[in-house]
Amino acid sequence: MKHRAKYEKLLKNSKGQYRYQFCWVSGGFNDIWATNLKEFKSELKRQFGNSNLDVDYNTLHKATESGARSWDKAGDMVCW
Repeated sequence: MKHRAKYEKLLKNSKGQYRYQFCWVSGGFNDIWATNLKEFKSELKRQFGNSNLDVDYNTLHKATESGARSWDKAGDMVCW
């Protein structure tokens, strides 16, 4: 009997933007809503342009609903 891998839809908001999740090279993590990678980079510059934070692009990915839920839960445990 062959098992098929479950396919989970990517998380998308009403503006058609995906939730990009990523880690910083120096540690920590964040997310940005953007329609594509080009918009992600411009939004990253707008939000964090004056900081010395660097994105670890090996960790950059579009979130699924369950992935975002666990990401938020981990953030809650670290921050609170």
